[in-house]
Amino acid sequence: MQVKRYEVASMNEAMTKIKNDLGPDAVILSAKKIGSGRKDAFEVMAARDENTPLPHHLPTGKEKGFLGTKTDHPEDVLAFFRDELQEIRESIKALHRQNSLHLELAEMKETMNSFFDMLGMRKGKAPQDLNRRVYLHLLGNGFSQAGSCRIVEAMNQTASLPAQLSEAEALKMAENHVMKSLPVASQTGHEKRIKMFIGPTGVGKTTTLAKLAARYSIMKKLNVGLISTDNIRIAAAEQLETYAKIMGLRMEKASTRETFEKALSALADKDIILVDTPGRARPDDGYLNKLEQTLPHQAIEKNLLINATGSEDHLENIVSGYNSFRIDHLIVTKIDESRRFGRLYDIIASTNKPVTYLTCGQNVPQDIEEVTPARIANLMLRCAAH
Repeated sequence: MQVKRYEVASMNEAMTKIKNDLGPDAVILSAKKIGSGRKDAFEVMAARDENTPLPHHLPTGKEKGFLGTKTDHPEDVLAFFRDELQEIRESIKALHRQNSLHLELAEMKETMNSFFDMLGMRKGKAPQDLNRRVYLHLLGNGFSQAGSCRIVEAMNQTASLPAQLSEAEALKMAENHVMKSLPVASQTGHEKRIKMFIGPTGVGKTTTLAKLAARYSIMKKLNVGLISTDNIRIAAAEQLETYAKIMGLRMEKASTRETFEKALSALADKDIILVDTPGRARPDDGYLNKLEQTLPHQAIEKNLLINATGSEDHLENIVSGYNSFRIDHLIVTKIDESRRFGRLYDIIASTNKPVTYLTCGQNVPQDIEEVTPARIANLMLRCAAH
């Protein structure tokens, strides 16, 4: 294969040179923008098969069409132009993406420098380099830029002698700030008897419910009953029923308020009743209204499950979608599949609801942990292994 490199001012110039030098069967291997002058410049790599002979002379308009394509086949001419235009479009798109990324990185760097310069100019603040390291540590653990800035500022305000802090001390102060800013579950000792578990499809509601059923029945020696309202997923009730049989628990099915009332009557002797529900990634008002109409006029604890591996946008959509359902607690699942837990910080703050449990696998009942703000803050700041 014969390969040649060209430095040209435009893609049109490149195409002309390539076709003249390497013939109509040459292919473009790569194209990128080079240089930083006022005029654009491109580096183009092209190649041809050495077994393909070069034309002895350039075509004329009478003999052939543009770049060796016969004019008696107009469909070939159109196909040629379409291919060439597509290559040019792809090259232009690649250049736009590259330029956009460079612009975003430059803006982020400028914002960071301005922020840390501002901190450094304030009397009594931690050194700029320490602030930067803590900030980058937070970003690396998944915290948002805004959240990271707030935590760094709080660290500076809390420390009596910020300028003398070590990095370990600064991170510990950041962790303490995160811990204190997280909502705390009620410590009254009074639990609602009926507990409902809601959340998107695949978040692990049924498995989490089975883990909690085992904890209540085996570890706390309570009499537990189960209700499934999920008549949407195939074999969803059967999965919960299998868990119930293994643990020796009674399970009822309900899809309307009437059948829910009957299920509660059948489980009247139970200390705790756990309710499974169908999942929706982004519930609409119709779904939530139907679910609300299914519930009896009794106090029900509502637990929203969110996935630790979800993006910040995904988690925000879930929380905002279920917000009108008056959530009591959050449960974070699949923490064994993630290493950046800082993204949960803004989500928890926006709901102002405490996280009560973390789950980390499919094993029932082992892979679940009752948590406090201190444990969550440690997980966010240090990515501690579970």
